[in-house]
Amino acid sequence: DTILTVQRKWMYLESIFMASEDIKKAMPDETKLFVEVNDKFKFIMTRINKDPNAQRACKEDGMLDDVITMDEKLEKIQKSLDDYLETKRMLFPRFYFVSDDDLLEILGQSRDPVAVQKHIKKCFEGFAKMIIVPVGKAGNRVVQCAGMISGDGEQCTFVENVDLEGAVESWLATLEQAMIMGVSKHLQGSLHGYKGKKEKWIKEWHGQLLITTGAINWTMDCTKALQAITGGNKNAMRQLKKKQIGYISRCTDFVRGNLTKLERNKTVALITMEIHNRDVMERMVKSNCSNVQDFDWLSQLRFQYNKDEGKFGTCVVKQTNCILEYSYEYQGNNGRLVVTPLTDRCVLTLLTAMFLNRGGNPLGPAGTGKTETVKDLGKNLAKYVVVSNCSDGMD
Repeated sequence: DTILTVQRKWMYLESIFMASEDIKKAMPDETKLFVEVNDKFKFIMTRINKDPNAQRACKEDGMLDDVITMDEKLEKIQKSLDDYLETKRMLFPRFYFVSDDDLLEILGQSRDPVAVQKHIKKCFEGFAKMIIVPVGKAGNRVVQCAGMISGDGEQCTFVENVDLEGAVESWLATLEQAMIMGVSKHLQGSLHGYKGKKEKWIKEWHGQLLITTGAINWTMDCTKALQAITGGNKNAMRQLKKKQIGYISRCTDFVRGNLTKLERNKTVALITMEIHNRDVMERMVKSNCSNVQDFDWLSQLRFQYNKDEGKFGTCVVKQTNCILEYSYEYQGNNGRLVVTPLTDRCVLTLLTAMFLNRGGNPLGPAGTGKTETVKDLGKNLAKYVVVSNCSDGMD
């Protein structure tokens, strides 16, 4: 039994210490200890292989002591390895959601950013590949990253290129900051572009930002309409709804045109969200909503852009008396959910929980969209959503 336990631990650690030079350099004492165990283990296995008789092999002098000592040494190495991984995770917290095996592979290939590329999507939401700038292409001394590419090929550039050198966890943390800066700069550009032709705006900007820009402008328009109603213009919301219906029909005409797959995905997601905005207006008209303090308006997800704050302005999301910052996590174009009244109630509850630093728990039968609703809320707030399976079979 002890030999089998040692063999299992040896197989796992051998693939780490014998394959990766970076791990050897980072953990010299443990590598030395493992080499000792490795030589001893191979010697014992060779002896057993020559005489494959379990009874005789187990009765060899000092066999049990040797195996127990090896087990203790391997246990010590494993503990040191776990501590080493923990220090890396503390430097780049998203590593907490990456398995040990994947993390060791990432750390072992830190000198080769192209090899780390395949693991990028495990650390970011809509970021599938890096736009890599090879050495010397733009007068750069080291390999750089100029931006990100989503799973469906949408490209989003950074404000400044990121040097991909040194420890992998430090340049990944820089990459995260570059993503936030890049998305916030593009949001500023998208808000300027919104004032021009809508067809050009849809083609030029990223799907995520089209929806956010639309939400910011819709919030502004509705607030103005409600203030107009308070001032005596009873038809302000009806007129705005008419304008919204016209905008949606322009978008539906546009989606029927000759578009690329990427442009069509962007437009479909935009129409989905704009239809929800139209439904909200309809509800406010029916309930005679006449003030910005009415609950029918306060209970909606309201996006506000403050152009004077931060380098590229900041966006906040409000609902009832909760205020949350927009997180600028690049989402790519992975579609949006149709918003039903139940979705609205779930979002209201979960957002309030987040604002109060509490947890939320959607409850219901399997396959009804609990996970998807939470993921869609993540897209609304541009947050990184981690889905982990906590079924009985998971250890």
